[in-house]
Amino acid sequence: MDKEHGTHIRRFINGWCPGCEESSSLTPGRLNTDETIEFRTCVDCGETVEDHDPRFWSSAADADKEGLV
Repeated sequence: MDKEHGTHIRRFINGWCPGCEESSSLTPGRLNTDETIEFRTCVDCGETVEDHDPRFWSSAADADKEGLV
């Protein structure tokens, strides 16, 4: 599955929601055009949250996991 190495992994995360003003569950979302920001949605209030964290890109070890897009 080396062809999946470096691809985006869609996962729910717990992250800060400015609408709720606390950590909430955030859905996987679309990437911006240069694929550096993922736009997630808070499951509690529906606020769109920008996620700038690159940890959701697969490493060689992650390439065998489900959820690759």
